[in-house]
Amino acid sequence: DIEARIRMQVINVIYDSRPEEIEDNAIASNIQQYHQRIQSFINTQLVHARQAKDHLLMMTPDGNGRLPLHTALQNNVRLG
Repeated sequence: DIEARIRMQVINVIYDSRPEEIEDNAIASNIQQYHQRIQSFINTQLVHARQAKDHLLMMTPDGNGRLPLHTALQNNVRLG
């Protein structure tokens, strides 16, 4: 639906310019009011934001020797 796509573009622009807005603002607290695709995006970004705050996690390689940033880049995760 076109309205959901437009909203998704707006959320992407907000996240790219000010990623903290998704976590600190009413966006995350009112997530149920958004289209499922937008909810999924916000939830994914919240997981990545919380992981990024864990310095031990960010400095610990996985079984392949990759840091979370390497994995995020490989998976085309939006980095804000």
